[in-house]
Amino acid sequence: MTTQKYISKLAFAVALLATPMHAEICQLNDSWLFSKGDCEKEQSLNHWQCVSLPHTWNGLDGQDGGNDFHRGACTYTRVVTPERTDKSKTFYLRFGASNYQTDLYVNGTHAGSHTGGYTAFAFDITPYLQFGKPNELRVVVSNAEGIAVAPISADFTFFGGLIRGVELVKKNKLHIAADDFGSRGVYVSQANVNNQEATLPITVKLRNTDSSIRKGIVEISLVDHNNNEVAQTSSPIIVNKGGREISCQTINVKNPHLWNGRKDPYLYKIKVTLRDGKTILDSYSTPIGLRYYSIDPNKGFMLNGESYPLRGVSLHEERPNKGNAVTDQERREDIDRLVDMGANYIRLSHYQHGDFTYNYLDSLGIVCWTETPVINHIKNTEEFALNTENCLRSLIRQQYNHPSIVVWGVTNEINYKNGPDPIGLVKRLASVVQQEDSTRLSTLAAMFSERKTNFITDVYSNNRYDGWYYNEISDIASFSDNLHAKYPERCIGISEYGAGAHPYHHQEGIGKPDRDGHWHPEGYQTAFHEGYLDAINSRPYLWSTSVWATYDFASDTRNEGAQPGINDKGLSTHDRKIKKDAYFFYKANWNPEPMVHICESRFSRRTCPQTEVKLYSNCKKVTLKVNGEAVEVQSDKNCIYRAPKVTLKPGANNIEASVETDGKNISHQAIWYYIPEANLESYNL
Repeated sequence: MTTQKYISKLAFAVALLATPMHAEICQLNDSWLFSKGDCEKEQSLNHWQCVSLPHTWNGLDGQDGGNDFHRGACTYTRVVTPERTDKSKTFYLRFGASNYQTDLYVNGTHAGSHTGGYTAFAFDITPYLQFGKPNELRVVVSNAEGIAVAPISADFTFFGGLIRGVELVKKNKLHIAADDFGSRGVYVSQANVNNQEATLPITVKLRNTDSSIRKGIVEISLVDHNNNEVAQTSSPIIVNKGGREISCQTINVKNPHLWNGRKDPYLYKIKVTLRDGKTILDSYSTPIGLRYYSIDPNKGFMLNGESYPLRGVSLHEERPNKGNAVTDQERREDIDRLVDMGANYIRLSHYQHGDFTYNYLDSLGIVCWTETPVINHIKNTEEFALNTENCLRSLIRQQYNHPSIVVWGVTNEINYKNGPDPIGLVKRLASVVQQEDSTRLSTLAAMFSERKTNFITDVYSNNRYDGWYYNEISDIASFSDNLHAKYPERCIGISEYGAGAHPYHHQEGIGKPDRDGHWHPEGYQTAFHEGYLDAINSRPYLWSTSVWATYDFASDTRNEGAQPGINDKGLSTHDRKIKKDAYFFYKANWNPEPMVHICESRFSRRTCPQTEVKLYSNCKKVTLKVNGEAVEVQSDKNCIYRAPKVTLKPGANNIEASVETDGKNISHQAIWYYIPEANLESYNL
């Protein structure tokens, strides 16, 4: 039996349980067979396994250190069975994302190629299908080195695979286009929005796969939160055989209810219906939040005409043992922790995230920066530039309608590594943003604050690690002021700042650790963030600031902090089980819900008889008890309380902090064992 026949037989056996294609959109996330290697090139395949999407083959080897995770081509295969009665339909196969180069074969015939990870893309597979019969889908995916697409190098693992879902989309011959850079074909522009009115130009892209001219009517309506129609418009359309057409219409709204961030994330809904007489040929609806914003060199970010400082985090889309192949439920959980912390802003790093994330941020009122993975190195070739442009166009067109997005990020630390001059590429990408979406701004994240590339985009931010990789923590203040004074017309922010921490590394005092060493005490990370937030709070010109990073994440090249393969700058651990002290520092400052937290609570094994007890709380009065006895605490700025000299008794010491609010007691406890160094060996803790 030939290799191809063997694969087809296996795929057919797995897919026998799959439901035939009835729905307009059919999720194809189960019943896949997977094997490492390109099955066209192998004479024999020793191992196939059943997998469900999302999937990566680097879930384990991409997080264990050594920079030796598998990179190369791998194969997925599955069977679909469109009904015989669907011969008059058009079918698209839409991939949520595939890292990084993808080739699709339908019944052995090459049906499409895509280069670029993280963005969605779709192929029209109608010509290759057999209706009423099983059809084999074979997808060859590669994350091999040398592919001419970003990222080429970065401080995270390049997880290969079908990292998001795949769907089979069934359309009538005349339909809303499903293959415009992976978008859904409807674009709502917020060209003129203010408190009194909103003018919304709406573009609908149409495609006709019929062999004759088709006519239709495109109807557009705006409905409010209660599904009441606020405005509507319609226009006839004629599309040539095998052709495409664009319907451009405008909706006007008086006294719009504005989307106002965390304060009021109000969403309308745009409904688009394509009709042929009374027959509905296609439809699409999307939530839309109406808002206007600006970024001022001195006042920072302004939302709907009012100051709205963007304070939050940078977020990787990644989980232990799963890499980028995360579920929507996991996306929700990760964002919910940030909501609980009080963040009003997220930088989605360093690539396009899954569709759920943008929808969820819209509903929560969290502003975001989203970006393409142009990081560190670039290739000085036209192929690389075009692939990079396509990734950016895909990002913009796919996420165009989301009110949470305020900037399109084009590069990150592009000058950090030696290589080709990136100025030409950055200019091209900034131009793409202007062409695709003149209602939003372009931005980039800079490692070096005064390179020429930083003055190409509309605004920019700096990745700063004063006090970790260089300088002292306090230097972030003078750095920011000096840069602002030198370039007073330039809008600047801080796109990254952070320090590594292991939740079980502790020491007396806040001595700075070796950044590349195995000892990363948590206390230094908290001191780092205390210093940075203090500087940020008094500098309103910083249009956005985002902690690096929300969670520890996989970076297989790293070996530090006693966690090989992990970047440990997160506010929470990689497995999400432990929120580090710095998380609670931001929660005390950003979330008004009453709370109290004892710092270094996991520093349970003490050898000094006297120590400081530091607390975080957003309440005016905090009570501290040590072994049942009240201890005076001193209020510091930014929700910090301190008891500078607390005497511990030998053995167990009960530490309890509490606050009273609305008749309720909120408390946090810890047990610290004071063990004189001479007696350490006699304790087994």
